[in-house]
Amino acid sequence: MSELHGEGLYARVAWAYYNEEMTQAEIAERMGMTRARVNRILQECRDTGLVQIIINSEITGCAGAEHDLERAFGLTKAVVVPTPTRERHLYTAIGRAAGTYLSARIRDGQTLGLGWGTTLRASGRSLIQRNPGGIRIVSLFGGLPSSSTTTPYDVASVFSRRLNAEECYYIAAPMYAPSEQMRETLMTQKMFATIFEMGSEVDMALVGAGDLTNRSTNVNLGAITEDERVSLCEAGAVGEVFGVLLDRHGNRVEHTLNRRFMGPAFDRLPDAAVKILAAGGLHKVPVLRAALAGGYVDVLVTDELTAESLLALAGEETP
Repeated sequence: MSELHGEGLYARVAWAYYNEEMTQAEIAERMGMTRARVNRILQECRDTGLVQIIINSEITGCAGAEHDLERAFGLTKAVVVPTPTRERHLYTAIGRAAGTYLSARIRDGQTLGLGWGTTLRASGRSLIQRNPGGIRIVSLFGGLPSSSTTTPYDVASVFSRRLNAEECYYIAAPMYAPSEQMRETLMTQKMFATIFEMGSEVDMALVGAGDLTNRSTNVNLGAITEDERVSLCEAGAVGEVFGVLLDRHGNRVEHTLNRRFMGPAFDRLPDAAVKILAAGGLHKVPVLRAALAGGYVDVLVTDELTAESLLALAGEETP
């Protein structure tokens, strides 16, 4: 067995552990490796999506929160996962749930629009591997100035590989153009106009939510500056969804960044497109509430504590 390597080795280790119910020590002895390596391989199988665990039971509290969210905010579907004890596992848990939901619903020949972020990367890695079926991937956001595994390019690539996409399109420009005039200039180029037009053809769209707290990923990765974050907060913005910077009531704020966004306009997305928002954490509650109030979401994937906070705010009036 020791000559096996790569995915073949990982698949055999996973099969022995999950299907044959062998212990890690037994697998190590059979395959001529250390127990520590077996443990590491099993973890990587989970992380990469080679092994996916499906629990065929509704968790009572989460199921109740899902129903309440759907009724309170007019959602087509809410998916709520238990809030992990460790916050660093939160985005992976939500991402995996979003990936499972998407895997069960995307169909051959459809076009999927994508955002970016840690949660969406986890979604992509949790997708069920598909045979080629003419699926097309379209990034809905321009890129980031710093290298990261959560950029629009990386996330779209992960989805493209897992779904065996026929085509994958990126926006070769920053998330926000340096100026409104520069955006107008860029939009005269056919490559941008063509990709933006594809946004009006998506069947499903999966995005995260960008907050404007001091934990903002948009700031940390350089999509916006700290000065811009401050000016957005002063203008009443609470965060970004589908590239639209919103106030607490779900209204588009009057700010230059909304006019400099390099991505298909939200109002160009088809009404029939299923718009999925995957995000969680108490610092995301204001922007999630805004997205729900503004009608930007059909399907919400979040965690239990975030769901409870959103439901507590459900009675607030919005203009």
